[in-house]
Amino acid sequence: MKTATIRDLRNKFAMVSKWLEKGETVQIYRRGKPFARVMPEPKPGSFFGAGAGTVKLPPDIDDPVPAEWEAMK
Repeated sequence: MKTATIRDLRNKFAMVSKWLEKGETVQIYRRGKPFARVMPEPKPGSFFGAGAGTVKLPPDIDDPVPAEWEAMK
């Protein structure tokens, strides 16, 4: 984790923003004490394929059901 002071944020924001672009978390100090923590925004991922492999389907999922129902009589 990188560290910076409030003065660094004001005078060297370009440097701090480069750290954030690289995925670093920056601890901000005020008067020598931790004041805040700045974290990069998570990169948006694609939803497609997010649940791949989590559900097991039987191989005969599209076969007809062998049960006889009242409505079918």
